[in-house]
Amino acid sequence: MDVDLDALYAVLVGWIVGGTAHYRPYAQLSEDYAARTGHHFDPHLSWDAPLGALNQRLSRAGAPALSALVVLKASMRESPEPGGGFWGSADTVPSRPRNAMARLATWSRIVGEVERYDWPDSLSALMQRVPPDRQA
Repeated sequence: MDVDLDALYAVLVGWIVGGTAHYRPYAQLSEDYAARTGHHFDPHLSWDAPLGALNQRLSRAGAPALSALVVLKASMRESPEPGGGFWGSADTVPSRPRNAMARLATWSRIVGEVERYDWPDSLSALMQRVPPDRQA
C-alpha cells in the first residue's frame, strides 16, 4: 500500500496552528497519518519517498517543503533536524549542509517559509495553482 499524498499533506498542514509550525518526529507522523487514514506505516524507513514526492509537488506549485516539519527524534542535548532524505528532495530544498550550524540555519529558514505560506485546505487545491507548463 502506498502513502496517500493528499492525506499526508493534510496531516502536515494540520501541524501549522495559528501561523506557527509545530515540527514533530517521524513516529508522530505515523500516528497522525494512521489516525486520519486507518493505515499505519512504520516510522523507520517508510516516509522518505512519500515526503520527497510531496516536496516535489509542492515545489512545482511554488510552495515550500512542508516535510521540513518532520524531524528525527532528538536527545536533550541535540537540536531537532529533518532526516537525511529531506535534503535535496526538491528544487526548494538544498543538499545537506555539512556544518551543523548551516543545517540548522537552512532548516529554520525553510520552516519559516512553511509558516508564512498560505496553505489551501487540500493538496489538489494547491496543485490547481501550478502553471500548465510546470504540471507533470
